[in-house]
Amino acid sequence: MRAIRIVTINIWGNNGDVERRMKVLIPQLIALEPNVVTMQEVREVPGGLRQASRVAEALNADFRFGVVDPDSPGGPIGNAIISNLPIKKTTTLDLPTPRGDLRAGIRCEISTQHGVMPITTAHLTYELDAAPAREMQTLALNEFAAPCPGELPAVLTGDFNCTPDSDVLRFFTGRCSIQGRGAYWRDAFHRRHPNSDGYTWSARNPYAKRSVERNRRIDYVLVGPMHDRGPGSVLHSRVVLDLPAPDEVYPSDHFGVFAEISLVPPEGEAW
Repeated sequence: MRAIRIVTINIWGNNGDVERRMKVLIPQLIALEPNVVTMQEVREVPGGLRQASRVAEALNADFRFGVVDPDSPGGPIGNAIISNLPIKKTTTLDLPTPRGDLRAGIRCEISTQHGVMPITTAHLTYELDAAPAREMQTLALNEFAAPCPGELPAVLTGDFNCTPDSDVLRFFTGRCSIQGRGAYWRDAFHRRHPNSDGYTWSARNPYAKRSVERNRRIDYVLVGPMHDRGPGSVLHSRVVLDLPAPDEVYPSDHFGVFAEISLVPPEGEAW
């Protein structure tokens, strides 16, 4: 195994016709043959809707669920990481948030034959005018998601609720500082498609049409911190889970992002 296949998707909890959406989502996920799936807005309700459990079972994989709001009216909601590779360690982090807007991240250390790759996922504050909150969450995530010393680069995924020109993404990709601090992660989709919009919150999706702002790329797979000629090159990336069933039901209100990340030093153009 020389590369790891990762998918991230905000699965929209129990909104819409959730049972029908899950039946659309799972075959599309299976077809992608991911090693790891990270999900946000996940319901994992004992005796009720268990979205992480169902996806993990369909993929013959293990999972970890990080509850964000245990008292949500629809039952516990949070983030999940699903993996068909061994999960060595799991940690969670409560993110700084405005009152009444709980946010958190979950990190799993994934064991591969080439070393440990920590994979983190999170869902940042969504309000369009909440850039200061997202920036504080970004600083916390940057520290939380860091790689293990001497191991593979880390992967940070999620619904960040902001576009590539935001200070959040400019910070992550080394183009600006926040509070005098800097970082460098590689935006997987941009690496393979630098001239493509890659919308994950799209007017094509009827579930997103209720939004004031549509046609935005707000879901990401980031790899870092990067080092010259080391593992972590982005072999492939694309928008996925963007196809409706014949009855026009989409898997979620978001589209997903797929990335294939090298576990060994790059060869040729892939870097």
